[in-house]
Amino acid sequence: MEGVSKKNNKASSFITRLISGIFLIAALAFVLYRGGSLLFGVCLILSILGLIELFQVFNMANSSLAYVAYLLTGFYYMMIMIYSSSGILLFLIALLLLLLMFYVFLYPKFDINHVSMIFFGIIYVAVTFSFIYLIRERNELGKYFVWLVFISSWGSDTCAYCTGMLFGKRKLSPILSPNKTIEGAIGGILGAAILGAVYTYVMFNKINKDISYSCIRVGVACAIGAVISMIGDLTASAIKRDYNVKDYGNVIPGHGGILDRFDSVIFAAPALYFILIIGAR
Repeated sequence: MEGVSKKNNKASSFITRLISGIFLIAALAFVLYRGGSLLFGVCLILSILGLIELFQVFNMANSSLAYVAYLLTGFYYMMIMIYSSSGILLFLIALLLLLLMFYVFLYPKFDINHVSMIFFGIIYVAVTFSFIYLIRERNELGKYFVWLVFISSWGSDTCAYCTGMLFGKRKLSPILSPNKTIEGAIGGILGAAILGAVYTYVMFNKINKDISYSCIRVGVACAIGAVISMIGDLTASAIKRDYNVKDYGNVIPGHGGILDRFDSVIFAAPALYFILIIGAR
């Protein structure tokens, strides 16, 4: 009976994960298609939710310094709406100075570890999430390029899982993620490159754009994005292991929290922004 119960629980968990995943993809497709203020608002909300999850792991989600971080995240998004990517460096310098000011005037209520966690959190979650919006709104090709972020992360993850199941033998990171294999990682990288190249060929044919260089370039970009997305996944795992937590949250049924689902996406987005958007100048 116990074995049957476990099988039923696994089946139920898989169905929940599948259904919520379908809804997530559908909602994501709609938001990316519309772009503009809708995508801006969604990225802002996801950033704040992700920060709350991260700060809960750090045991400081309800601290006054954390609330300052939430307000600063809103301010940061206002800056990128006005100045685009050119406002990021200015914001980060101002953020560091502001947090150091809080550190000095509120000492010893907060120590340098708290300040470092806030600074890290805003960059790790809010700034990286914003690159989804920045790619989508950068130019006329943004609405096509933004999907490459998810091809490099979720597409790579799917290819890595399938390849690992079939051929995986050597562990990629036994401590952080025992189920990931080197063979799976290679399959994920190659899969992302192929998916990116095919996607580019189909989409650029559709919009009558020159594809003579784009397929190879985008394929390479997606391969690089896949590598970086894997680092993002392992980074999230390392933080959870440091603080002995299983998931960041339970906002997405069957998937965990925002950071559990988007941990690889938020690393791939900045990489592809600089490779494809900035590099295309």
